[in-house]
Amino acid sequence: MPQGLLVESQHDNVDVMTSAGLRLHLRRATPTDLEAANHLHRWQCSAESRRARYQGSRDRIRRAEWRHLVDPDRGYTFLIVCPQRPGLIGLAHLLWQDCGPPEIALLIADAWQGRGVGTAVARHVVGLAVAHGHPVQQARIRTGNVRAIRLASHFGAIVDNTA
Repeated sequence: MPQGLLVESQHDNVDVMTSAGLRLHLRRATPTDLEAANHLHRWQCSAESRRARYQGSRDRIRRAEWRHLVDPDRGYTFLIVCPQRPGLIGLAHLLWQDCGPPEIALLIADAWQGRGVGTAVARHVVGLAVAHGHPVQQARIRTGNVRAIRLASHFGAIVDNTA
């Protein structure tokens, strides 16, 4: 099996643990997951959380944009679930860039923020980037998003807060 395929199959569906011992499941997103992703945006993430992720308070992802995000040639998009609870609790993206380091982005439901979810998921996504030969990643984060800046800096990401 070629190395790239081995890396992908090892990371498409994984369980990660928060520092408090909460088990989360990450599943690679597909085009059919758009409705669930939009439900997360619209009903579980405040305008403030969406603004922190997108630099705007959008409440949905357009179909064409979702196809781009879940295209395996462009990177990874993961659905984050807590097996003990129904529905999504977040999304994670590792997106290859035409030039420069890959971009990492997270959107965590408001009720799950501050519980170690972002840290546990970021640890996996950073490991995946490294496994693909990218020891450095970048994150575009608004200047006021102190928690996200701290998280990205903890993992050694280049923080772009020009947006």
